[in-house]
Amino acid sequence: MSKMILIALCFFMFTELAIAQTDASKPSYSMYNNMLIKPKRGHEKQFEQGVKAHNALFHASGPSKASLAIVTEGSKSDGWYIWGMGPLTYTDMDHLPQGDAKHDDDWDKNVDVHVEEYGESNFWKLKDELSYTPANYNPSHLDVWVVDIKPGMRYLFAELMKKNKAVWEAKKYPFSSRVFYNELWNNVGKDASIVYNFDHYADFDMDIKFKEDFESVHGVGSYDNFWKSWNECVNGVDEHLRKILK
Repeated sequence: MSKMILIALCFFMFTELAIAQTDASKPSYSMYNNMLIKPKRGHEKQFEQGVKAHNALFHASGPSKASLAIVTEGSKSDGWYIWGMGPLTYTDMDHLPQGDAKHDDDWDKNVDVHVEEYGESNFWKLKDELSYTPANYNPSHLDVWVVDIKPGMRYLFAELMKKNKAVWEAKKYPFSSRVFYNELWNNVGKDASIVYNFDHYADFDMDIKFKEDFESVHGVGSYDNFWKSWNECVNGVDEHLRKILK
């Protein structure tokens, strides 16, 4: 009896160790793969319907879960959509449905026939330590700031985003302030993005008294100092709005 107990105990310990090692080896970050797509003029509705049906069949859950958004204002608002998958990891990229005959055939027949042009694809990694995500986050619209960070100044940008996050957490705003870093090097100023969500355009008319809130957390004069430091580390921002199609 004691021998059986010892064997069972050893098996339990081995199993727990194996599970722990497996969990430890899993990447813990969240990343999104976004691709720009422009449908043919006059094919927008067919394109949207085709993508939605395709997503329901092949990208409904898991790391390859996909969404579709239209750029409504700002850069790329001249007919571009954003098709995105995630959250996922680089490891997940090796196990996507792309390449499967049924998947590719469905895309070709129901989506690609309505596409005028495919744009660039990028990896955007969420920086949790710099981000604020409200409870029950399920955005319908996004306000995206694509930030051009000056060379060697990412550390200062991160410090500013930590200060920004502290305010959003303290005041519990109903909107997000999520920071992503572009995983791919580029020379066109797409280094980071700050993503805010909104439900209605009227939300832009809300006065949340951000300067007062910021200084209540970081002290008098801190708001102006924030923007001085911002100008030290940021070349500029390219902003656009998106509507998520559900």
